[in-house]
Amino acid sequence: MTARLIKIATLALAVALAAPGAAYSQRPTPITLKSPSATHPEEFTAPGSVRELADGRVLVTENREQRLVVLDFSKGTAEPIGRTGRGPNEYVTVSFLYALGGDSTLMPDLMGRRWVLFDNARIATTVAPDDPAVRATNSLAMGADAIGHVLFHSAPPRADGRTQTDARDSTAIVLVTRATGRADTVAKVRNAPRRIEINRNAEGTITSSSSMVSGVLASDEQALLFADGWLAIARSEPFRVEWRSPAGAWTRAAALPVARVRVDARERAAYLERNKSNYSATSAPPGFPVPQAPVASDFPAFIPAFPIGRSLLTGPAGTLLVRRAKSADFAGSHYFVIDRRGALLGEISLPANETIVGSGANTVYVAVKDADDLVRLRRHAWR
Repeated sequence: MTARLIKIATLALAVALAAPGAAYSQRPTPITLKSPSATHPEEFTAPGSVRELADGRVLVTENREQRLVVLDFSKGTAEPIGRTGRGPNEYVTVSFLYALGGDSTLMPDLMGRRWVLFDNARIATTVAPDDPAVRATNSLAMGADAIGHVLFHSAPPRADGRTQTDARDSTAIVLVTRATGRADTVAKVRNAPRRIEINRNAEGTITSSSSMVSGVLASDEQALLFADGWLAIARSEPFRVEWRSPAGAWTRAAALPVARVRVDARERAAYLERNKSNYSATSAPPGFPVPQAPVASDFPAFIPAFPIGRSLLTGPAGTLLVRRAKSADFAGSHYFVIDRRGALLGEISLPANETIVGSGANTVYVAVKDADDLVRLRRHAWR
């Protein structure tokens, strides 16, 4: 081979090897929300879940104040729904609102160990703790659909005492049939490392339990059930989204073209600045030691694509929204938009004081916090 041909071949090989890296170095296509169509005047401190009804009204749970209201954006009104308690039309705690068929909604009442069912904007009934499906999930439904299922995460049983888990441990993703309580494991997801403690008395009854995430910037794989029966699973290492159809067919997509963020000195400094309140003297209860700030060796090599916890949201038009983990260059609120092929459509970027809390068929709801830490909901049309 001549020197010229060798040079051309070497250049072609370099281009071929660089191509994947080049794709990963680009930022996703920006997706800009349309100008808000309405901002509701009701003030919240910590809105947790949003459920849009067919007539445009919106059910909203308030986590910190433990209340449930229905908002009418056209009239600017906010009406309470039910009240706290254990009787009819009551709930002990509010939680996430999961859309069922039509204007029906399911809300787990975790402290009451039951489910609350809504018809439109009223509480229709409660599902008792001895119901087979409630028993099968320990009342901890983590999603629901219109074809008769609830989503449940089933972690493997642990022995008494302190137990350390790592990323090799997994949680089963289970679909439970609401009518019968039948449980079907459809997938498994990797856990974030955790330190688990379970204590029992002499009779074998659990007296206390705790689960604390181990490691800085830990993340776990997550699942989300849509009202139409589709199930999305966000995988890590590499970051990708798998889809399961209501018939049980899987779409296993390739890794998403999102650049990995290496944890260097700049990223460690940005993390400590974002989380400085966690390591202050006021962050620990009286009598407990102040948590120590992590050192360089405590950090992973890369920031995960999405953070631990509920990072998945149902988006409009059947899309999945995945909240991006914060970093030095992504300090605001950022959301990857994934279609049902597992392809990345783009990224929504919002200021740090704004978060997406829900969506409708063609709408997105953004919680906006003002300088007084009061939150109002804003509605945007999608396309």
